[in-house]
Amino acid sequence: MTPSVMTGCGAWAPQWGNRRRGTELLLAGPSCRLTDDVREFLWCIAGDGLPLTRRAELHLGDLRRIHEQLPGGGPLDGDQVRLAVARRRAALLQALGDAGRLLEARDGRLCLTPDGWEFLSMPERAQTGFVFAAWWEGVDWGRYSPRAGLGRLLRHERDVLLGELAALPIDWRVDMRGFARRFRALVGHRWPTVLSVAGPEVWRREVWATALAPLAMLGALDVPGELTAEPPPWFSPTPSSEELLAAAAAISAPHASTLHASALAN
Repeated sequence: MTPSVMTGCGAWAPQWGNRRRGTELLLAGPSCRLTDDVREFLWCIAGDGLPLTRRAELHLGDLRRIHEQLPGGGPLDGDQVRLAVARRRAALLQALGDAGRLLEARDGRLCLTPDGWEFLSMPERAQTGFVFAAWWEGVDWGRYSPRAGLGRLLRHERDVLLGELAALPIDWRVDMRGFARRFRALVGHRWPTVLSVAGPEVWRREVWATALAPLAMLGALDVPGELTAEPPPWFSPTPSSEELLAAAAAISAPHASTLHASALAN
């Protein structure tokens, strides 16, 4: 279930400079509440499930209906840009459901698993821990980042990110540029190529879109104003960040067994 990790820096380098169309958007919808999105997405599928196309995607009619029901959604009205955003949002939510074993394809339909039904009965705090565990351990970050190769490198080095975030005081305002610059330097010690291929501005945007924005959507980080694709000038760890980062450390430990156990530890 967990994507394999590439072991050579050259595997990432060719893709670093290739920004894919539409990926400058944040991972969640306008509500920027990732746990709410996952919960409502599962309720849309609950019951008899939804049919899938041959590419294991939702049919357009179901995608429209789900988008209308998700927080901050609404009718697509034939708008191709909004349709692309809706597809990307649904793909992420489906990936989170797959990573957490909340969803499964059964007889050509996307259905909830027993764990999926159990998730819907959990308190919101436990749901947030579960979604975080699925994102941290089970989702290919490169698939949802502006630059796929660099996103996968960030995922590979997420323990370095964990150490940097865990050392920050709660409610301390952290300069975004300075944090990204330091993180880039730390990773650059292990992967020198990244220093020449991905400059500080590219790194700042990638660290925000791929690694920090999801944490903000889960309530672990505060930022000034609304969450947007543009990196904020600063971010601040919240009290709930301690629980999520502790869960990340538990997931990374050799004795960690399953996503479910790690999430329930919250």
